[in-house]
Amino acid sequence: MALNKRKFLSLSILFVPWLTVPIIRRNSFMRFLPASTLANLVISLFSVVADRKKLWKVKNPIFPYTAVDYSYLLGLFPVTTIWVFKLTYGDFKKYLTLNIILDYLLSFPIIKFFTKVGVFEFKKMRPFHFFIFSVFLAFVIYWYQYFVEKVINIQNED
Repeated sequence: MALNKRKFLSLSILFVPWLTVPIIRRNSFMRFLPASTLANLVISLFSVVADRKKLWKVKNPIFPYTAVDYSYLLGLFPVTTIWVFKLTYGDFKKYLTLNIILDYLLSFPIIKFFTKVGVFEFKKMRPFHFFIFSVFLAFVIYWYQYFVEKVINIQNED
């Protein structure tokens, strides 16, 4: 795949998800922003470690010489996280099921596609390990959102 096509794919991953944000009500967006931000922070830190340990390679970064795939971290990932919370929060079984499905799709067929077109590639890490990490992160951010809402509800009572 030519460089400009890979760059277009990366830019699409960055910008297209944000086109769906106006559909999310402002209250829902702001409500789930803390969990999305925490997840982004964890993935960002993990990306830096993964780069140093050569667990994966971002072959087509929007910003050259960075360890983080900003197209994913600033586009697809945070918007998808907010959508998952909006659609499922309050029903942990539904939340976990949707997360497992999306994490599976990302870890296996989507990463395989990104590898094939030259955007991203696992090196020392295997897709299954990334899948387990992603599902674990889903538990962490659900717990975090639960406690954020507890604190907000306590503050609203005062």
